Amino acid sequence: MSFHACALFAGQSVQETGMGVELLKNPAARAVIERLKPSLGADLETLLTTMPEEPLALTFNAQRAIHASHVAHWLAYEAAHPGLELDGAIGHSMGVVAALVAAGALSVEDSGRFIAARAKAFSDCCADFTEPMGLAAASADDFQDVADSVSEVPGVTVALWNTRTKGTLGGTVAALEAYAAKAAAEDWPVKVKVLKVEGPYHTAAFAPARAALAATLAALELKAPKVPVFMGTSGKAETEPARIKELLAEQTVACERHLDAVLAAHEHGCRTFVEVSFKPQPVTWLNDQLEPGSYTALAVPTADIGA
Repeated sequence: MSFHACALFAGQSVQETGMGVELLKNPAARAVIERLKPSLGADLETLLTTMPEEPLALTFNAQRAIHASHVAHWLAYEAAHPGLELDGAIGHSMGVVAALVAAGALSVEDSGRFIAARAKAFSDCCADFTEPMGLAAASADDFQDVADSVSEVPGVTVALWNTRTKGTLGGTVAALEAYAAKAAAEDWPVKVKVLKVEGPYHTAAFAPARAALAATLAALELKAPKVPVFMGTSGKAETEPARIKELLAEQTVACERHLDAVLAAHEHGCRTFVEVSFKPQPVTWLNDQLEPGSYTALAVPTADIGA
């Protein structure tokens, strides 16, 4: 039976110990993991099964594990559902690379090569920070109010704009704590929680990674996707390979406009959104992005890949 859907892929932060234990029991998924080992490392299976939470959360490990999980989940699901017809694909932050695989723009192998370079470049940036830096989750009745308020505290910028009410701020930990303290002291209608991460992804702090990723992309084949890929870097549907490569490099420093990407997909005509994952995340945000009743959300856990 055929059905149409727009694929969703999460970004960094969904990693957890044992995330691939059940996935590796699926022959189609295991075959994908084997294809990724040459690029993502001989320790890939360890990352997916037994690595403890603390080292797994490190940028270099988390990005490799999450990407392998994304691609293996999706291709196994696709193999089990030959009637599936994609309308588009959306990847939150690093998840856009898996979205490009789903859309036929990147091979499994080249996606692994890019994620390996991305994970190293991001990790190298984190190692070079001269003071603690990070992210803070922020929410308000309208996230635009949060975006308007960041100018009140030097060193804080909007890093990710996820939904109508939620997003993430980036900067030095001192600046983020100062923002949270000012919001509390002045009774702003904003909730802020400083996160335990290595750095402020999608901000100018990751500028050194941009050139390295551009160089890696120049050596990879990226085809025109079979369906639009809605990218958070632009907040739009993207179909031109050269433009997509530019955005993949720019993503290092650009605010991730995930809300705009979802709105663009809906405007394009996407009505069913599916996320296949051990821990579905962006599919759970749809009610805070789209009008209830205007879409269908499918969260497919590992155990239901073949259902």
